[in-house]
Amino acid sequence: MVWRINVPEPISWRADPRRPSYVQEEHVRSADDGRPGWLGAAFELPGELNAAALTKAILGWVDRHEVLRSRLAKDGSAMHRATIDPGAAALEKTVVSDCADSNEIAQLLEKLFDAETNPLRWPAYVFVTISRPTSTSLLLASDHSVSDAYSMALVPYEIHELYTAAIHRVEPQLAAVHSYLDHAEAERARLTDLADDHPAIGHRRELIAANGGQLPDFPLPFDVPERSLQRSGTMWLLDAVGASEFDRSCRSQGGNAVTGIFACLALAGKTLANQRQFHAVAPFHTRYDLRSMRSVGWYVGMSPVSFRVADTLPEILHATRLELKRAKRTAQVPFSKAMELVGTTLRDRFMVSYMDNRTVPGSDCWPHWRTIFLISRSSDACETYLWVSRWQHGISVNFRHPGTATARRVMDDYLAEVAAQAHLISGARPLPRLSID
Repeated sequence: MVWRINVPEPISWRADPRRPSYVQEEHVRSADDGRPGWLGAAFELPGELNAAALTKAILGWVDRHEVLRSRLAKDGSAMHRATIDPGAAALEKTVVSDCADSNEIAQLLEKLFDAETNPLRWPAYVFVTISRPTSTSLLLASDHSVSDAYSMALVPYEIHELYTAAIHRVEPQLAAVHSYLDHAEAERARLTDLADDHPAIGHRRELIAANGGQLPDFPLPFDVPERSLQRSGTMWLLDAVGASEFDRSCRSQGGNAVTGIFACLALAGKTLANQRQFHAVAPFHTRYDLRSMRSVGWYVGMSPVSFRVADTLPEILHATRLELKRAKRTAQVPFSKAMELVGTTLRDRFMVSYMDNRTVPGSDCWPHWRTIFLISRSSDACETYLWVSRWQHGISVNFRHPGTATARRVMDDYLAEVAAQAHLISGARPLPRLSID
């Protein structure tokens, strides 16, 4: 069953003077290429579906996060926002099909999510339920313009809390949250007088100059097709014990798990390609207070990460720690604003993300809820992205890269070397090499 938000009374929409964030505007303006850019989550609700309770839970979630009740429209060079108040949205349910074949279901879902998450239409998100006698799978896909990976990670806990509260007819125990729309407007105001001598602009200029006028590419060469479906997959680097030992070992040498992972990436490039300088771009969250930490929105800024690959691990960890500290400050200036001041139009090609999921509310229940996170396919010919995640049960890396046989071999060799470096640091027994496409 498909669950779509709508607005029964068009008059409920009101003009909203708050401007989009820089990353929202850039994303919406580039949406004409038709490529999907959604994030998703899937998890289980216990027992037979209570449709009334889920309706209340979904509408409660939409009321809770203002960005879900707001739309953006392009008007030439201008962009206009309209927003509805809490309580103005309704929910429409549609039975799609009754099929048991898992491949057919996956294809239907992907096609649906690609169609329903267009940032030029509202809403740019959609829910789906797959009901069984003993449980219900709930899936959500949302365009990136209204959510980031952390926002999506908040969904299972919040929906479970709202759903359970609706069943028991009690108030959900969820703290108040900040509005992403206010965050976006505050960002605009904060950067009004930003000049090209700002340290964040200098940081980006350094990276561009070090990479021949471009942003960095993947450290190992592979053939790049003009346009083909990217390959994506997951590889586990460390199990729970290995991750703890890795963290402990890195801390004993002046780092932590985050700097240790970047060190492993840099050492892999050094071992396989004799690289003496690590170059990448990385996302950093821009959630500056507790209320923002529970808010849905695209709270992300991109920054260069560049450091020398020294001869000893303590030196690499030290250089990485200093660079990540600098990068967090740089990420407070949105990428598109920085490119405007640099005077060029570039795009990130090699991105590395690190996220510790253990701190997300409800993450200890994810295995019980059979929680997984999803992302749309890509046919980009330039992007190579790594998402490193720490979970209750270890550290994994999700990847996507141009879909050629050479790129596949190169990526598998690179990640195998990253894993080998991680195990060397942790002293843990290597895990079986595992890539899932």
